[in-house]
Amino acid sequence: MSAEFIYGIHPVLEALKAERPILQKIALAEGRGGPPLHALRQLAQEKKIPLRVYPRQVLDRWARTEHHQGVIGWRSQSAYTPLEDLWPSIRSGPRPSLILILDGIEDPQNFGSLIRTAEAGGAQGILIPKDRAVGVTPAVIKASAGAAAHIPLVRVTNLAHTLEDLKKEGFWIVGADARGEKSLYEMTFDMNVGLVIGSEGKGIRPLLLRKCDFRVSIPMKGKTSSLNAAVAGAIILFEILRQQLQMRNAEFGMRKL
Repeated sequence: MSAEFIYGIHPVLEALKAERPILQKIALAEGRGGPPLHALRQLAQEKKIPLRVYPRQVLDRWARTEHHQGVIGWRSQSAYTPLEDLWPSIRSGPRPSLILILDGIEDPQNFGSLIRTAEAGGAQGILIPKDRAVGVTPAVIKASAGAAAHIPLVRVTNLAHTLEDLKKEGFWIVGADARGEKSLYEMTFDMNVGLVIGSEGKGIRPLLLRKCDFRVSIPMKGKTSSLNAAVAGAIILFEILRQQLQMRNAEFGMRKL
């Protein structure tokens, strides 16, 4: 189920800072104060978003958890961006481009962490399947520390077909696979990348793995055979970011000459 509301100080603050309007109203728990709440109140006033104060028990009931930090915001639109709205931003965005594709991530903490990492790493969007995966829930948004407000999250019925669409848009599909034929650090990411991260236990499904142009593994020295999906995703995303920043800086240097 998609989030009709979000909770937590940082998620609500980031939603208020987002370029597109996300929230329609906000509830605060009685007795909450401090600089973050002051900033939140000011932003809500500037954006003309109604804000009311309620007993904390009321927020507990609405959020169905006590971990809301005394702040709940109700969404004014779906948590998901339609796929057709993603293409124009990809085509007009910086090159090389980066899209994160998550195949069957079921843990909200992992999903939220990957959203946060992808947004920090400059990804232009995140694709997830409609079935057999966690959706954009309030817990996921809180785990993303509000980053979900700043990156398009696209839910598709058929990931395999969407990978083909990405290839037509000039993307190369790279799958994170412990049995991958290439080490991450042997890859050169001088291209538009669609990075596929598989589920926590089973990895990338065989059908999607066959559609990958490259399968990369993360070299490890210890006895651990695999990494948490969120950790593996972070390592690969920031290696791609490192290489792509180097390429852009080199190109900028050439232009200055």
